[in-house]
Amino acid sequence: MLVDVTGNTLDLYDTVVWWDDLNHFMNWIPLSAGIGLLLTTGITRGWQVVLLVAGIGALLAIGWELGEWYTFIRRGTELDTAYEDTLGDEALGTLGGFVAGLLLVLRRRLTDSPA
Repeated sequence: MLVDVTGNTLDLYDTVVWWDDLNHFMNWIPLSAGIGLLLTTGITRGWQVVLLVAGIGALLAIGWELGEWYTFIRRGTELDTAYEDTLGDEALGTLGGFVAGLLLVLRRRLTDSPA
């Protein structure tokens, strides 16, 4: 949220073309990883962790985009370009969730391996 507010304050969303995309990807990594840490303690297979965390990231990205649409896109000036932007943001959020899942599996392997 702080990154979003800072980006808006510094007008980065309008002046840096890739700023919004970077945020949708990078913000979803710690968000998904944190939730993944809470939910995957009993899951032993790495692919299941990755799939669950990526799915969580995808659901959160969809929810975020629905919130954006409801609060300022549906009656705003960005309606003409909103569809393409929304699809990209959802894909980047899902990708961030996928990377978070991979990082959790990597973390497990590093902490479980004998010294």
